[in-house]
Amino acid sequence: MKRTGRAFCIAAALLALLAGPAASVVINEMELNPPDGDVDWIEIYNPDNQSVDISSWTAEITDGSWTGQFESVPAGTILPPQGFYVFNGLEGWAHNDGGYASLYSASGEILDKTAKRLDGMNNDFTYGRSPDGYDTDKDADWGLRSATKGSSNIR
Repeated sequence: MKRTGRAFCIAAALLALLAGPAASVVINEMELNPPDGDVDWIEIYNPDNQSVDISSWTAEITDGSWTGQFESVPAGTILPPQGFYVFNGLEGWAHNDGGYASLYSASGEILDKTAKRLDGMNNDFTYGRSPDGYDTDKDADWGLRSATKGSSNIR
């Protein structure tokens, strides 16, 4: 019985270590109303000092009854510390110039979800966190500014 308890504690500790960084990955920037010829996208960011395996993670934008589901991340994709990954939407997605974004783990667990944002400008301005990864669960974490797709929101 002692060995089983010890093995369980070790397994639980390992799971906590492996799950920790994933819980810190956040939606960092999102394009909800791109200029003509471009697509909606969501950028995620790893603020930690450890790499995270994001294989099979997914994301979506929801705007009212419309949902745009992004393709899942390819197997073997590692998000390095302070690294970015971009989910690109599909041409022809049609919704009402706004919505909220959600990020899901490979098992379907919600890792991050934004508040609803509106963008009626049809330009390259996006909603992004500033600084990158800043997450206090407040609107002040976000600002509307020129897109920095796949790179730091700080210029």
